Amino acid sequence: MRKAISFRFKKNTLITLARLEQRLHTTKTDVVEQALTFYADKKLKSDNPLMKYAGAFSDEDADAMLATIKQSRRNKTIKAKL
Repeated sequence: MRKAISFRFKKNTLITLARLEQRLHTTKTDVVEQALTFYADKKLKSDNPLMKYAGAFSDEDADAMLATIKQSRRNKTIKAKL
């Protein structure tokens, strides 16, 4: 269920919003929701230092790296002096 809220936009922003609404054949609400989702995804990725590597490797390469990491973690021999 959507909740009604209000925003104050500059004139140029309102013009852009109206143009996107017409061009995308959707509502202003949908344009704002999509823009907010896009912006949040972009900002959250840039705020997480590991996310800069997202998409840098193929699925196969990434799976191979993870398998190697998991394998090396399991095979560690810890020598403790008691």
